[in-house]
Amino acid sequence: MRIVYIEPYEGGSHARFTRALTGRVPAQWTTLTLPGRHWKWRMRGSGAWFALARSDAFDPPPDLLVASSYLPLTDLLALRPALADVPRVLYFHENQLAYPTRGAPAERDNHFGFTQLVSARAATRCVFNSAWNRDSFFEAGARLLARLPDAVPPGWIDAIAARSVVLPVPIELPGLLGHAAGDDTPDDTPDDTPIILWNHRWEHDKDPAAFFEALYALADRGLPFRLAVCGERFREAPPAFAEARRRLADHIVHWGFLPSRADYHRLLARCHLAVSTARHEFFGISMLEATWFGARPVVPDRLSYPEIFPARYRYPEGALVDTLARLCAAPEALRADRRALVEPYGPALIERYTALFSELAGRA
Repeated sequence: MRIVYIEPYEGGSHARFTRALTGRVPAQWTTLTLPGRHWKWRMRGSGAWFALARSDAFDPPPDLLVASSYLPLTDLLALRPALADVPRVLYFHENQLAYPTRGAPAERDNHFGFTQLVSARAATRCVFNSAWNRDSFFEAGARLLARLPDAVPPGWIDAIAARSVVLPVPIELPGLLGHAAGDDTPDDTPDDTPIILWNHRWEHDKDPAAFFEALYALADRGLPFRLAVCGERFREAPPAFAEARRRLADHIVHWGFLPSRADYHRLLARCHLAVSTARHEFFGISMLEATWFGARPVVPDRLSYPEIFPARYRYPEGALVDTLARLCAAPEALRADRRALVEPYGPALIERYTALFSELAGRA
């Protein structure tokens, strides 16, 4: 089975997905990527780039094409018409119709979402990393199409839905995928003062302001806790981070991105509480990583989290401070073996991908 894999935005969770998929699903892989930057240009220009600059990868045509939804698939097909007979999988790590904007919804550039609607219609199979991602794409896509003045083909969303499935992201972790068990996991920290973890991107859609405001409230109540902040930072970070580093200086045990996966895993293995305040989460790799290493997840009861975590790990709107205060009052119950929550994203998931790709490639 020959598979051409295309990722126009090779960074963060996209890069980890590339590594897990191409390294675990048995096939003859040709991997085409571009660096994870300039996301708007990737969604505009990557189809033409791969078709024209990497034409060698498509001659002869593969048995299967797998690409992320950053690829304008129809551009690639127009410039490489031989691919029209090749089954095509479009993987949605996110969708641009439900991605939160910094300001009012009117600021959204719907052209990117429309491009994904067209690409989805041209795919043989659309794969979403969560039902939340899929459903939000269909709902927002239907609203967008209803706004168009005329000449909208009927049944567009229904046609995409009929060829769509949900398959989460395989996660490479020691003892799950990619490593021997325990090869970079230290013993728990001997100090019982809870370490509260932020291990998300330093961006507005993860709502760091809400996270740090909750910690300020804990500090005002005199509750003991420590703070570890990691996660990927881009050129400009929300101002909440600089303020928190100043106001919570006495609580901080770690601050900043950890480029080494082993060092990152060691930090996770020290933490007691992994918290999300996300306003956007189409899947949630970082929370599952922390859970694997023993931290208790604390996630909002929204987005993709109800698909991943039982209700006892989810807090309702407005209840984060009281939830953290209650948990910090009993630190001995925080760290535990919760790997069963993460195990579905290991070998069994790879088998599902293998079955899907084999089925589609068999039609070529």
